[in-house]
Amino acid sequence: MNPKKTRPLATKPSKASAKAGRRVWGILIFILLLIAAAYFIWPKPEPESVLPVSNPPTIAEQTEAAQAAAMDDATMNDEPETLLINSAVTDESIDIVDDKNIDTPNPKAILNAPLPKTESLAKEEIDRLEDERKRFAEQEKLAAEQLAMNQQLTDMKAEQIALLEQQIAQLEADSAADAASK
Repeated sequence: MNPKKTRPLATKPSKASAKAGRRVWGILIFILLLIAAAYFIWPKPEPESVLPVSNPPTIAEQTEAAQAAAMDDATMNDEPETLLINSAVTDESIDIVDDKNIDTPNPKAILNAPLPKTESLAKEEIDRLEDERKRFAEQEKLAAEQLAMNQQLTDMKAEQIALLEQQIAQLEADSAADAASK
């Protein structure tokens, strides 16, 4: 009994199935081309534009007017700024001086700033100020967290220094005892 090795039958794709596959691909490509052409050719709806009766001032113009008002109020301010001048400056006084270096708006300029002439500009201004308020609140929160972390780090370093001083004192005592016993 000699088993014959049977070869698997080679399956050749028929010409009909090959033509069907090409036809499907051709149809898909044709449909994609039609969709692309329709996208570029089809008229796009344009939003209706309502012409304003008068041109409202832009945000840039409003901010320029507010800055001009701030400059006028700043020059008219009769109160001289007092600076902390002392040869022995403490950390608290440095923080106070640093706070003065931050660009803070003049309260009179804020109160006397011109109001937006249109409702949409007023809403934009309100949104901008609300975003700014949220940003300042987040910065304040981060600053408080940093202060707490710095204080915790300072306390940990102080404990570490105290432990190292104890170890040094112990080593000195041990070395003095070894020297005395020899």
